[in-house]
Order: sequence, then structure tokens, then C-alpha cells
Amino acid sequence: MSVDVRDRTGVEPAQVLTDHPIDTTTDIGKREDLKNHLLQAAALEMQTIPMYLYSMYSIQGRGRSRWDPGMGAARLIRSIVVEEMLHLCLVRNILVALGHGDDIRLCSRTFVPSYPQLMLHRHPPLTLQLQPCTRQVVADIFMEFERPKARPEESKPGPGEYATIGQFYKAVIKGLEDLADEHGPELWRDNRPDRQYVSGYWNKDGGGEPVKVTNLSTAKQAMKLIVDQGEGINPERPTVPIDPLEPRPGDDELPHYTKFSRIAEGIEPIGPVWDVPVNPKSEQYVSDPAATSINTLFNAAYCYTLHLLDTIYGVSRADVVPGASSHRYRLERTFISAMQGVLANLAETMVAHKIHKGPLAGRRIGPTFEYVELPADGKKDHLRHLCNEAMADFPQLGGDNGVRWLLDKMPDV
Repeated sequence: MSVDVRDRTGVEPAQVLTDHPIDTTTDIGKREDLKNHLLQAAALEMQTIPMYLYSMYSIQGRGRSRWDPGMGAARLIRSIVVEEMLHLCLVRNILVALGHGDDIRLCSRTFVPSYPQLMLHRHPPLTLQLQPCTRQVVADIFMEFERPKARPEESKPGPGEYATIGQFYKAVIKGLEDLADEHGPELWRDNRPDRQYVSGYWNKDGGGEPVKVTNLSTAKQAMKLIVDQGEGINPERPTVPIDPLEPRPGDDELPHYTKFSRIAEGIEPIGPVWDVPVNPKSEQYVSDPAATSINTLFNAAYCYTLHLLDTIYGVSRADVVPGASSHRYRLERTFISAMQGVLANLAETMVAHKIHKGPLAGRRIGPTFEYVELPADGKKDHLRHLCNEAMADFPQLGGDNGVRWLLDKMPDV
């Protein structure tokens, strides 16, 4: 049986709960159970990315003075988002290793979160929202999401519920171990390691790296990296290794929970914040053509970026060799460009612009991170068309190295 959990405000749980139901009353005992747990683990990681990005984009100015003693909230949140993307890929690598690489599509209604949304399998229920960055939001939602230890006063979670992400992943690890004991090497017989994401990974303010999953040992290494970087970290240990799989003395970083606590406590300053709405929806922008056009472009670019990642997992890395042209490598590089160039530039343009008409008039445009259907063919032309329309009100999207220029460099996948 699956547990339908929703909070008293009526917020619906993620669609992945119904699309990929799991038996939450017993240990993971079947391959299908393990697959569905991992699909929900991927959805859990997906829940964080728009939520953290929205908060980061709301901060006015990406950088702080070079003389500031700390990193500032924006850089800390960015480092966490990059690690969450890594965690998403690690979970997906395990799915590929188990022969379920074709069973997950990030660019789908199942996996694109809609806010407000309940955190998956969380006890007590935690409602996730798109909100401007404040110390209170960081303390009440972000730290609660990443909380490493249950509070003594909280009642015991019911079947299928967990007080922390670490507890959820502990159940998944046990399922991996039990099925590996039962099936041995046969558990990994359908692995396609050439389709896993194992390329170079760089996070200026964080750590970790992709793991190629080929057996139980490497699957547990991937899980350890996820947990050690912040989900389920030991609260008595103030730092974690930059590379959790090959730790070096003194080469450490703060786990997610501690990074967020530094923002909540005011140690790392947030600075001025744009007045973006809470949980904006595209229909709230319909009276303002400028807000509608750029938000429509953002959502299409967001789903295109997820589609790019889906495409990468369907292409072999066999052609990635030194000195040779590689389709797979180009896809990987353009995926990073889409995240760091297209989406970030669009979001920063949006939050700096006021909404002039409609129920949100006077506030800034917040990206809604909504799922939209992209055309089966001509996705690149579709994005360029939407960008051309938005440029009527946002000419800064054009020009050298602008969003329109970057879209010309994107693959038509």
C-alpha cells in the first residue's frame, strides 16, 4: 500500500507518489519496489532545485564585496543547487545501472514539481514553496528540508514517512543491499554504464563528483556522497570532506544544513531582495504581456534544459575520446550553458522588472518553474521564436553572449 500524505492546508503530494506507487509498510523486497523508491528519490532531489534557485534569484546582485569575510547567501545557495543537481544525477546513475534508465523522464509532469507541494515522505509534513529569500524562509523550510536529525518531541513517523532525508536514503540503501544479496551480479545485468553521467564536475563553492555505478559498492558510494553532503549528515560533525569518497585532511566544506544555518543566523548576509511573489503562476501574469512573454520563455527554457539532461542519458559516451568530436560531450556542455547562461540570465532579467498589470502589479516578475509541453520537433526554433517575442520588451536578451545568442548555440534535440 502507499500512504497518501497531505498537510492540513490541503496541499497535494507530488504526482510521483501516484505514478510510481510503493509499498511503504515493508522493507524493499522487489526490484520494482527499489526502482520506484529511486524514482521518488530523484523526485525528492528535483523538489529542491526550483525552490532554492527561486530564492537565490530573488537576491539583488549575485556577488558581494570582495572584502566581505564570508561568501554571502547567494553563493552558498548556488553551491547547494549544484550539489543537488549532482545528487539527482547520482540517483539516476543507479537507475541506469539497474536497467531502469528509460523509466525516468525529468521533463514530464511527474517530475517537474508544482508549488506549493509537500516534501516527499516527510514527517511531520513540510510544505515547499517558491519564496523570496529571507532568514525565516531559510530556517523554516530549507533547514527543515535538510535537517539531519529528528527532534525528540516529534511523534514517530508512520509507514512510508521519514523524519529526515537521511532516514529515507537509509531505507533505499538497505533495499539495495538486500536485493544484491538475493540476486548477486544479476541485479546489474542490464547496466549501461556508457549512458551514465560521469563527466567532469566543477562546483566552485562545493564538492563531490559523479560516480559510475556498476555494483553494490559503487551504488553505496553514490548514496554516501548524497547523504554526506547534507542530507542526513551527523550534526556533531561540523564539516564534510570536499570529496566524501576520497577525503583529505583539511579539505572540507560545510554540509547543506550548516550552510543554510549560517544564512538563517545572519552570518552570511542575504542583502537586498527583490519583491517577487510567493508561488507565482503563469495565469497571474496574463494581464501583463511583458511578464507573460518572458515567463513563457523561461518555462520553455527550463523544460528544454531538463529535456537536454534526459537526452544525454539516452546517448552513449563511447564517442568521447581525446581529440575527436563527440555528440555526447557537446550535449553535456550545452546542458551546462543552458543552466548557467540561459536560465540564470532570464531569471535575473525577470526579477529586475516590475509587473505593471494584473493581481501582482507593482511586484517583480518571478519565474514560475512550470511544466510546459515542448513541440516534438523544432524545440530550438520554438525557443528562438519565444525569445524574439520577449525581446520586444526585454531587448537586453539580444546581443553578443545574450540569451538569444546562446539559444543559437543550443542543439535541436
